[in-house]
Formats: sequence, structure tokens, C-alpha cells
Amino acid sequence: MNLKVLTLKGAICGAFAGFIATWCISSVIAAAEVVLGLQISTFYSIMGIDLGFNNVITAVYVGFGLHLLTGSALGVVLGTIGIRWKKILALSVFKNTLLGMAAGLVIWLVLFAPVTTFLIQPSIQHIVIILALASQHPVSSEVIKNSITNILSGAVTFHLLWGAIFSFIMRSAIRRTLITEQPQGVTQ
Repeated sequence: MNLKVLTLKGAICGAFAGFIATWCISSVIAAAEVVLGLQISTFYSIMGIDLGFNNVITAVYVGFGLHLLTGSALGVVLGTIGIRWKKILALSVFKNTLLGMAAGLVIWLVLFAPVTTFLIQPSIQHIVIILALASQHPVSSEVIKNSITNILSGAVTFHLLWGAIFSFIMRSAIRRTLITEQPQGVTQ
């Protein structure tokens, strides 16, 4: 298979795996918000508000959409890189999952932690005002600040889980793609 076709297949499989893994993690985020006593979609509203959307409903949709887009884009990058690394298909499911979890940890370290620390936390006062106006209940900046701190530390687990889900879906999609491309009678 030529390199361009292989790269395209890796990008498509990666986008698919990234989208599904991110959607799955969104369910986990919603459950975590309930456990933390927050309204479901607080995470996404905080993202959208920080980006300048002062309508909470719009902020939620923007935050959720950007989260899915980011997960899919990261999947494209990982898929494009991963499919070129021939050894990845030879790895056991366990080792492949560990590799995916390592990728999730790197994503947390390089993307999530800096965005949360340098973009979200400095905007807490603005976020609190918008959330309080939308809910018509006072919202403590300390509660939001603690929630962000909890989310920042808990997000390590979410990103490890994302990596595990991503690697499983990606491995399955790539293996299926490569197997269906083989001529009749040839097995891997």
C-alpha cells in the first residue's frame, strides 16, 4: 500500500477513534460533574465562557463541539503517526492500550494542563459571574476554583481512559482496514 493511502487511512481511523473516545469521555465528565455536585455541562460551559460566549447555552454547545473537534484532531495526528509505525500492529492489546494511555497522559500534560492553568483559571471571576447570572443563584468563585482544581487533577484519569479507548478503537479500525485491503487468501 502506498504511503499516501496508508497515511490517509491512519488519519481517517484516528479521527474516528478520537471522536468516539472523546464522546465516551464526555459521558464520564457528566458523571463526574454529578458526583462533584455541579450541573451537568459545567465543564463545557466553562470552556465556552472562557472563549467569550456569555450565553451559557451557547457556551455549552461551543465547549462540547470544540472538545469533540479537539479529540478528533488529536486522533488524526496520532493515527497518522501510528499507522506509519509498523511495530504498533504487532503489539499485544495490553501494550497497545498502555501506549494509548501514554498518549493520553502526554495530551493532558501538553494541552489540557496548560490550557486549564493559563487560560481557564485566570478567567474564574468572569466565569462565576456568567454562571451565577444564568442559574440565578449565587456561585462561589471558591467552589468553581476548587472544581477546576479537582477537574485538573481528575483529568489525568480521564485522559488515561481516553488513551485506552482511543488505542482500542484505533487498533481495531486499522487492523480491519489493513485486513480488508489484503488480496483474497492472504492472512496476517
